[in-house]
Amino acid sequence: MVILDILDCHHFFMSKSRSRLLLSAAILSVIILSSYSMKLFALNISASSLFLLLAAYITMAKQRGRKGLYLFITSFIIMLAFTTFHLYELYDPVWLIFDRNMMLSFLLTYIALLLHHDVKFRIIILICGSIHGEILYASILKHITPTYLIGSFAYLDVISISIGFLLIIYGFKKVSSYFESQIKHLERGKQKPS
Repeated sequence: MVILDILDCHHFFMSKSRSRLLLSAAILSVIILSSYSMKLFALNISASSLFLLLAAYITMAKQRGRKGLYLFITSFIIMLAFTTFHLYELYDPVWLIFDRNMMLSFLLTYIALLLHHDVKFRIIILICGSIHGEILYASILKHITPTYLIGSFAYLDVISISIGFLLIIYGFKKVSSYFESQIKHLERGKQKPS
């Protein structure tokens, strides 16, 4: 549950607001729901995944026109990457030279960074696309192993590491822009005649 630690750290630095309260409630809901699962259309799915998917759908539905369509398309790209990684892992596990969670997290983070500039939308497409990827992968495996759980703890690990990478990169961008503005301010002060 690395995501919870990272989001909690990010939560610590947020000012008291409605968004902080909603984020806290969402994190707590994911923790509570992570141990429950249900059968839906002959697939086993965790309650936390349904909660995350519903939250992502609500956020995506608020976007109008091209932005909503772009979120859907980029989520589809994440889904394909997620499913392809799992199928490669299943059929040719030799190429996994590092920890699979780290490799998959790095791949998803990199794709999300390429597709969106806003950290909020990066997280949304990451969650939505990866859950759809889990559903597609479970549908493919249904005949081989019908007990595959969509949104298992391993999935939550991958998502938490990916969101952690995104938040760390976001933090570095904020810090670098702060220092850049401070340097420009100092340079302007030096250029004024005394």
